[in-house]
Amino acid sequence: MTTTTLGEAAQKAFTKSFGAVIELRPEGAEPFFIDGRADPPKVSTAPPGAAPDCVWRGPADVMRRAVASARAVESAVINGRLVIGGDMSVMTRLELSA
Repeated sequence: MTTTTLGEAAQKAFTKSFGAVIELRPEGAEPFFIDGRADPPKVSTAPPGAAPDCVWRGPADVMRRAVASARAVESAVINGRLVIGGDMSVMTRLELSA
Protein backbone atom coordinates (compact mmCIF):
# COMPACT_ATOMS: atom_id res chain seq x y z
CA MET A 1 0.00 0.00 0.00
CA THR A 2 1.35 3.42 -0.95
CA THR A 3 1.14 6.26 1.56
CA THR A 4 -0.02 9.51 0.05
CA THR A 5 2.07 12.48 1.13
CA LEU A 6 0.46 15.66 2.34
CA GLY A 7 1.58 17.45 -0.84
CA GLU A 8 0.02 14.78 -3.05
CA ALA A 9 -3.20 14.83 -1.04
CA ALA A 10 -3.36 18.63 -1.26
CA GLN A 11 -2.76 18.54 -5.02
CA LYS A 12 -5.71 16.15 -5.44
CA ALA A 13 -7.99 18.04 -3.06
CA PHE A 14 -7.46 21.66 -4.08
CA THR A 15 -8.65 21.66 -7.70
CA LYS A 16 -10.79 24.82 -7.82
CA SER A 17 -9.57 28.36 -7.29
CA PHE A 18 -10.69 30.12 -4.11
CA GLY A 19 -8.94 33.49 -4.38
CA ALA A 20 -6.55 33.18 -1.44
CA VAL A 21 -3.35 31.53 -0.15
CA ILE A 22 -3.43 28.79 2.48
CA GLU A 23 -0.37 27.60 4.37
CA LEU A 24 -0.47 24.02 5.66
CA ARG A 25 1.98 23.89 8.57
CA PRO A 26 2.33 20.24 9.67
CA GLU A 27 4.08 19.51 12.97
CA GLY A 28 7.75 18.65 12.48
CA ALA A 29 7.70 19.13 8.69
CA GLU A 30 8.13 21.83 6.09
CA PRO A 31 5.01 23.84 5.24
CA PHE A 32 3.03 23.62 2.02
CA PHE A 33 1.39 26.56 0.33
CA ILE A 34 -1.80 26.35 -1.71
CA ASP A 35 -2.15 29.33 -4.01
CA GLY A 36 -5.87 29.39 -4.68
CA ARG A 37 -5.56 32.53 -6.75
CA ALA A 38 -4.50 30.27 -9.64
CA ASP A 39 -6.85 27.99 -11.53
CA PRO A 40 -6.18 25.22 -10.73
CA PRO A 41 -4.54 26.08 -7.40
CA LYS A 42 -0.78 25.57 -7.16
CA VAL A 43 0.62 23.44 -4.34
CA SER A 44 4.23 24.16 -3.47
CA THR A 45 6.76 24.12 -0.67
CA ALA A 46 7.90 27.58 -1.81
CA PRO A 47 5.94 30.63 -0.62
CA PRO A 48 3.85 32.02 -3.50
CA GLY A 49 4.97 35.64 -3.07
CA ALA A 50 1.98 36.62 -0.96
CA ALA A 51 1.40 36.20 2.75
CA PRO A 52 -1.00 33.36 3.57
CA ASP A 53 -4.58 34.41 4.20
CA CYS A 54 -5.23 31.30 6.26
CA VAL A 55 -2.88 28.93 8.16
CA TRP A 56 -3.62 25.33 9.14
CA ARG A 57 -1.56 23.80 11.96
CA GLY A 58 -1.55 20.20 13.16
CA PRO A 59 -0.16 16.71 12.60
CA ALA A 60 0.53 15.80 8.96
CA ASP A 61 -1.68 12.70 9.09
CA VAL A 62 -4.60 14.79 10.35
CA MET A 63 -4.06 17.29 7.53
CA ARG A 64 -3.92 14.50 4.94
CA ARG A 65 -7.32 13.25 6.10
CA ALA A 66 -8.69 16.79 6.41
CA VAL A 67 -7.92 17.76 2.83
CA ALA A 68 -9.93 14.73 1.72
CA SER A 69 -13.22 16.49 2.50
CA ALA A 70 -14.71 19.57 4.11
CA ARG A 71 -16.42 17.30 6.63
CA ALA A 72 -13.04 15.91 7.72
CA VAL A 73 -11.76 19.49 8.16
CA GLU A 74 -14.72 20.31 10.39
CA SER A 75 -14.24 17.17 12.45
CA ALA A 76 -10.50 17.81 12.93
CA VAL A 77 -11.14 21.41 14.01
CA ILE A 78 -13.94 20.45 16.40
CA ASN A 79 -11.73 17.73 17.95
CA GLY A 80 -8.86 20.21 18.36
CA ARG A 81 -6.49 18.22 16.14
CA LEU A 82 -6.37 20.94 13.48
CA VAL A 83 -6.07 24.65 14.25
CA ILE A 84 -7.02 27.13 11.56
CA GLY A 85 -6.13 30.80 11.87
CA GLY A 86 -6.40 33.87 9.74
CA ASP A 87 -9.16 34.87 7.34
CA MET A 88 -11.91 32.33 8.01
CA SER A 89 -13.91 33.52 5.00
CA VAL A 90 -11.38 31.53 2.92
CA MET A 91 -12.84 28.34 4.41
CA THR A 92 -16.28 29.16 3.04
CA ARG A 93 -14.89 29.37 -0.50
CA LEU A 94 -13.14 25.99 -0.48
CA GLU A 95 -14.46 23.14 -2.60
CA LEU A 96 -12.28 20.14 -1.83
CA SER A 97 -12.27 17.22 -4.24
CA ALA A 98 -12.29 13.77 -2.70
